[in-house]
Amino acid sequence: MNKPRCSVNNWLPDKASGAIVHRQTGEVRRLGEYQLKLLECLIEHAGQTLSRNELTSLVWERRVIGDNSLSNAIHALRTALEDDGKLQRVIKTIPKKGYLLDVEFCQPVEPEEDIAPLSVAAVPPVMTAPVPVEVPESLAAKTVTAEHSHAPQSERRKFSTFFWPLVSTFLLTCLILFSGWFFMFHATFDEMQAQEQVKNQYSNIRIFRIAAAVDEMNDEDIIKFKSILRTINQQLIANDAWMTVYYRTDEQVLNYTFSIETSCASEQLAMTLYHWRIDNQKLTKTINDETERKLNELAPCKKS
Repeated sequence: MNKPRCSVNNWLPDKASGAIVHRQTGEVRRLGEYQLKLLECLIEHAGQTLSRNELTSLVWERRVIGDNSLSNAIHALRTALEDDGKLQRVIKTIPKKGYLLDVEFCQPVEPEEDIAPLSVAAVPPVMTAPVPVEVPESLAAKTVTAEHSHAPQSERRKFSTFFWPLVSTFLLTCLILFSGWFFMFHATFDEMQAQEQVKNQYSNIRIFRIAAAVDEMNDEDIIKFKSILRTINQQLIANDAWMTVYYRTDEQVLNYTFSIETSCASEQLAMTLYHWRIDNQKLTKTINDETERKLNELAPCKKS
């Protein structure tokens, strides 16, 4: 038994063509493979909050992806579905929990209402007839003579019937591919922001998480560093130094960059730690050892 189809904000997904089609205007918007799978997943669980891990597992299965892949796909869907990223009427961000598709914007579609995917008739035609062009009389006469001498009128009619729909289809395909490229390009280069975490918790340390602007605030990963950060903060106080930390995380990789400053010197280090979630003791020891090493490398301030 086939699952009932649903449109979202009047946009109907069409898996075969890799696009969404507007039920009223017939406009076609191309989506990437995983963006379309994400939309189908949200439709199937409309009204339910799905965590980032659940969505990543359902959509990308066991593939290794970047830490912004889900956020970028959500942003691209909101753009395609005419949803406002700030108001979030259709796809809502539930802080620290995940994402939810509002059932109010998910309308069941009867089989007889189905829209033919990517057919020329389903969208405003790009070109349905040849554009008349004025040509010199002598050239027009030569053209007619050549046609009569090489092909019967019925064959010319067949050629015209075949040629112009082909041109229309080609131009339509180019338009769809360009639209898909635009959405993917816009999503991929979404603005990144530095979001400060655990404000005012450490006297000599400031911590920033690097994430896409559309991501919700999330300080769950920083919990893994808290024990060692307290120790480092005491060392910084003893040396009259300050530290700033920037980090990005995904399931497999931690990008951890820090800088240490005193009134007369500074040191910094960028680290990429793989499989960092597996052994928290080893993680904290690595961070502590590298921080202590850089702290010891600071040039001592000359006393006046």
